[in-house]
Amino acid sequence: MILPGFGVESELITCFSRKRPFGYIFIAFASLAIAVIGFLVWGHHMFVAGISSYSALVFSALSMLVAVPSAIKVFNWTATLYKGSISLQTPMLYALGFIGLFTMGGLTGVMLATLGLDIHVHDTNYLWGL
Repeated sequence: MILPGFGVESELITCFSRKRPFGYIFIAFASLAIAVIGFLVWGHHMFVAGISSYSALVFSALSMLVAVPSAIKVFNWTATLYKGSISLQTPMLYALGFIGLFTMGGLTGVMLATLGLDIHVHDTNYLWGL
């Protein structure tokens, strides 16, 4: 569900920074890795549903692993912006906001992928916000 948004993000960053994408090959392979790993992490929604400890461990590890290609994309987007002729029009402001929001969501996602923490904060305001 997020992969089309990543494509839009990559296009906006390159267009409004007037530079070629930094590490295009890494961006492309990170997208493939997110697609493959993201297909396998569905079980992290069932940590408190009584799944076995071994399967919870696997889903926890996969949920943390998806952060690696996501971080590669954020790094490459930021590196594309570096020394670019940045035009701060509305689409670029959206793209910059997306980077910040995705980074914050990714950091909390790694925390929630930790099995012990996720069990304790399940159905709390930490997960749902105020």
